[in-house]
Amino acid sequence: MAVYATRKIRNTAALLMMLSGISHVAQLWYRETNAATLLTALAGMYYLLLALGLSGQSRFTLWISTISVSAGGVMRTGQLGTAAPDPALAWHLAMDLSVAALCLYILYRTRFADMD
Repeated sequence: MAVYATRKIRNTAALLMMLSGISHVAQLWYRETNAATLLTALAGMYYLLLALGLSGQSRFTLWISTISVSAGGVMRTGQLGTAAPDPALAWHLAMDLSVAALCLYILYRTRFADMD
């Protein structure tokens, strides 16, 4: 059974989303426990659920993932103007942009291109 190119890209998006979710939750061990850290861990759990959905076939999950990580990326972009940029913030922003781009490409390909 052949593995289609869109399946490989979708699995890559799911893997990146899973890594981002794990790194969100892992901040509980590396930062002081306050409301912001707990909200970050909660967002990480949401990202892990989206990664699980991306491993399936639903186009709805592609839309939700694109919207969610784009909103997270916009929020993180506003935080980059601080004096000392946080490496975790840059990591999460890069993952958000990568996942959004991959999901948009898959959506484009399923709508306008021939399925391979």
